[in-house]
Amino acid sequence: MAMGGAFSSLANDGSAFYWNPAGISLLKSTQISGMYGSMFGSTREPLGTYHFIGGSHPLQGDAAIAFNWIRFSVDDIPLFSELTGDSYWDRLHNPSLRPDGKPEGYIADIEDAFFFSFSKLTRWQIDLGWTYHKVRVEMPFGVNIKWIRQTLGDGEASGLGIDFGTMLRFNAGDFVDSDRFGILSIGIHLQDLTGTTMTWNTRHQDPIPINMKLGISYTHPIPKIKGCFSIAYDRDSRWYGRNHWGIELQGFQTLGLRLGFDQQQNPDETAPWNLTCGIGIQLWKTIFDYAFLSHELGSVHRINCSILLQEK
Repeated sequence: MAMGGAFSSLANDGSAFYWNPAGISLLKSTQISGMYGSMFGSTREPLGTYHFIGGSHPLQGDAAIAFNWIRFSVDDIPLFSELTGDSYWDRLHNPSLRPDGKPEGYIADIEDAFFFSFSKLTRWQIDLGWTYHKVRVEMPFGVNIKWIRQTLGDGEASGLGIDFGTMLRFNAGDFVDSDRFGILSIGIHLQDLTGTTMTWNTRHQDPIPINMKLGISYTHPIPKIKGCFSIAYDRDSRWYGRNHWGIELQGFQTLGLRLGFDQQQNPDETAPWNLTCGIGIQLWKTIFDYAFLSHELGSVHRINCSILLQEK
């Protein structure tokens, strides 16, 4: 999120199931991750909270599996009875028809998503016909099977969905026979590919439209600081489209600095860009990440911790 959500062609850590499940097979070790995020408002009393916990495990043959759980919740949503009187004019001239502003009770909105993911990495070389010029290509692909459940007061809904993702990764230096260049990557993530439908206990149904997330990125190595620089762009097709830009500077194998812009489109006018930024620090086998998103409803903060276990 610190990179503005531009991660579908870079996803290679424990969050890959969300951005592009193909990236799970790029993991070098078993990873367990957990995250807390305050959604809008102050960090002490946010309007909503966002939690995530899960694990990813590499398998033999350049494959990997992952199990993850995401929860978004909003507590203390006030309930009010319907307004009395036939019109605003009636309430304006008859004080007894006016509401006193006191809620009659409170409800909560709890939304859970459970993901099972599988990913496989394939590799090959393309011979361009020039001397010593063979282009190395990596093409991971992955799939999510997800179960979504929501409770809103007395209402309950659930739905089953499928996501599919893939990447095409080139070593840019192979085109010019040089080690100075890094990885050029193209990512495609098709979310809710089968048309996920949330079915409520009232028999009402809410369909979730398919989203195509298309991304492109380039990662350039910087040997002097034992790190790299990445720039990425993503585009979502759902909800009138959404643009994501992000950059990251990694150094000394322990520090990552991130900056991005996230733009939600709407049918009437172009929405403003929301600034995002963050930092990542790795201490031995523990990674701490922080992300910040500016938003008109209030700032969003997310803190993540990942633990690296055995390497494949």
